[in-house]
Amino acid sequence: MKSLWTRLRAPARPRRGQAIMETALVLPVLLILLFGIAEFGLYMYDYVQAANCAREAARRAAVRMDNADSPPLCISDTLQPTVTPSDYQVRPGGSDVKAVVDTNHTWLVIHNFIPGMSPSTPLKAEVTMRMEGQDVS
Repeated sequence: MKSLWTRLRAPARPRRGQAIMETALVLPVLLILLFGIAEFGLYMYDYVQAANCAREAARRAAVRMDNADSPPLCISDTLQPTVTPSDYQVRPGGSDVKAVVDTNHTWLVIHNFIPGMSPSTPLKAEVTMRMEGQDVS
């Protein structure tokens, strides 16, 4: 009869199907991480687009530059900023101009992996700038 020490030191026998089971356990976690990183990058890209669009709309309103010759405000046609006040008139002592972009980010894959996750998430970018000076119109 072999001693306990001899049995413990014996090399482990390969077990059939062990690699498949380990892959089946680890693969869902790796897929969620992989697609999560990629989709979060796309989400941040959409957020930066919305923030830049709101900033440009507020800047143009603050310097009262709203003519047909100027380049488009946003890269994407789906982003439509709302500027208040929309008349671009300077009030005594100056006034604030606020630009808001409300849009949605649509998740491509990750919402299928996470139960209960909505397929789209609202994005809101808001910028306020000061309009001062004389009315140039």
